[in-house]
Amino acid sequence: MNILHILPALEAGGVETGTIDLALSLTRLGQKVVVISNGGRLVWDLTNNGILHVKLPVHRKSPSLFLLVPQVASIIRSQKIDIVHASSRVPAWIGFLACKLTKTTFVTSCHGFYSRVFSSNVMGWGKLVMVISRSIEKRMREAFGVPEEKIRLVYRGVNLAKYPYDADKYNKEKDRFTIINIGRLTPIKGQYEFIKAMKHVVDKIRRVEAWIVGDNRQGREHYLEKLVNLVKELGIESHVKFLGTRADIQNLVGKADCLVLSSNVPEGFGRSIIEAGARGTACCASNIGGIKEIIDDGVSGLLFPPKDDVKMADAIVKMLSDATFSKKCARNLRKKVEEHFTLDKMTRATLSVYEEALQKSRQS
Repeated sequence: MNILHILPALEAGGVETGTIDLALSLTRLGQKVVVISNGGRLVWDLTNNGILHVKLPVHRKSPSLFLLVPQVASIIRSQKIDIVHASSRVPAWIGFLACKLTKTTFVTSCHGFYSRVFSSNVMGWGKLVMVISRSIEKRMREAFGVPEEKIRLVYRGVNLAKYPYDADKYNKEKDRFTIINIGRLTPIKGQYEFIKAMKHVVDKIRRVEAWIVGDNRQGREHYLEKLVNLVKELGIESHVKFLGTRADIQNLVGKADCLVLSSNVPEGFGRSIIEAGARGTACCASNIGGIKEIIDDGVSGLLFPPKDDVKMADAIVKMLSDATFSKKCARNLRKKVEEHFTLDKMTRATLSVYEEALQKSRQS
């Protein structure tokens, strides 16, 4: 099968990392994969493994994007593409129209709670529509009228070979605790509330350090400045570090004693949680969206109300001060990852959707 993935860019983020992992895994299974994006630092992961990447400005939210449709159609023909897989709205429009020109099967995977505007409708126009959680399935049905029979649940998956489990993490004596918060720097990811929570944590556990990992995208410099100023105002400069974009997430997550996902709005899934779970790192997260499908509160992690820095701090303190509880949560989360959220399961489920969509196209 010849598969074309089309997405905005390959810099950093759950969609981007998932696309890379999926492309490599599909290739190992004998499929041919081509990727179109505006490029980025992750392109090397494709080209270094013999996967063709074509750089086109498919990220631009402009009427001029329709001028790219003939180019994409040409790539579909020249590469003998069987199925086009779009993972974001702007590229999805280009892919959808190119598929109309070439009579190629089009599928989508929905990763977010898209706003109710006309441009979002395209994410429901695939022959089949993949969703990364039940929460996203509900959104696509209720907000965009996507029929239940078109929707296929395909959870995100982590490559367990890259995220080895550390069963002894919470058996070791600690002279200092480390907390990690991962996500692009934006108010919806809740770094501001996380820093406020860290003040409460530091007041109770002095030997603690927080790592804030995430890219500071152009145009959002003011938010980073706001975060830095808050750290200074709270007097916790020695306890909070901004690490920026990192390529060694698996190592950082492995070293951390607790991962905190502090999102203020519903997450479609929560990839950083399954990465932490794979490594055996306990997690605390906002009780919203797809996160609730990964963490069972009090069993495989702790959940707290979004934007509530006091409850967030309470959850963190509980994790750091009770090694037996942390070990139990980490072990249970690793087991859940193994059962539901592996790269192999994601790849085979996606491939099954492709095959079903092609069969439906032949029948229609």
